[in-house]
Amino acid sequence: MSETSAEGLNLASTLRVNNQFCYIYAPPQTFLADDPVLRQRVVEEVLSGQGSVEPSAGMGRGGIFFLSGDWLLCPIVVRQYRHGGLWRFLSGARFFTRHRFLAEFKLHSLAGRLGIPTPEALGVIVVKRGAKSIFVNGYYVTRRLPNISGLPEFLEQVGAATRLRIAFEIGDYLRKLHEHGIFYTDLHVKNILVVPEGGIFFIDFDKAKQFRAPLSGFRRRANLYRFLRSVEKYSFRGGKLTDSDRSAFLIAYEPDPEEYSKLYRKLGFGLAWRGLFYKFGWWLNRS
Repeated sequence: MSETSAEGLNLASTLRVNNQFCYIYAPPQTFLADDPVLRQRVVEEVLSGQGSVEPSAGMGRGGIFFLSGDWLLCPIVVRQYRHGGLWRFLSGARFFTRHRFLAEFKLHSLAGRLGIPTPEALGVIVVKRGAKSIFVNGYYVTRRLPNISGLPEFLEQVGAATRLRIAFEIGDYLRKLHEHGIFYTDLHVKNILVVPEGGIFFIDFDKAKQFRAPLSGFRRRANLYRFLRSVEKYSFRGGKLTDSDRSAFLIAYEPDPEEYSKLYRKLGFGLAWRGLFYKFGWWLNRS
């Protein structure tokens, strides 16, 4: 992927803000691509910390900024990239290249074209802190969905029929992603958002990968384990997801009865021994 463009993206502008070099990548016909005044202000507000949600900065791979106002055409969310795991203590938000930021845009956009509900991706901001710096920081910009809530919070307030419908929809969308070779690396319940009418949206395609379609059985099960572990963790802490909800998810993902039975057995075996380790960790984290 080149430094000046990516699939569906153009280098819309290069700005200099407080001795920081800022590169704005945006698809055509968005305000980041078309309006130099707006993109300048977005960059200035993000770099000054305006709109930041402080607790989010320490929660793993991204600090979050919410920007809105009459000066914007629509409310937006800006997520700063950070390393996860042990790397976050060494590198924090510093990266050697912009490849990871642009790769997320590519797969986010592909998911949208496949009919997967995602917030509109508006662009990527890359910041180099000085002319001689070898590091860059990245920010991912999307349209902010109105009155959105997280999947766990939404499920606490709805009945069994709505939970079954949502579980079925998640399974159906995940099947479509896998059929097109997309491995949704960070698939868990907190990366699925719900609007008040019950429509779901998938967010955070950071570190997602595209393989030859369809995904192999091994990669499919690995991605399903990731999601089902997050469901189990949520239920372990008192969430309302039942065996029927899980079954609805798997039936939508694998509608063929014979293949469903095989998948159910394999997943059940894998989750059983993994659960011995994960539940102990969840208990320690909760205590």
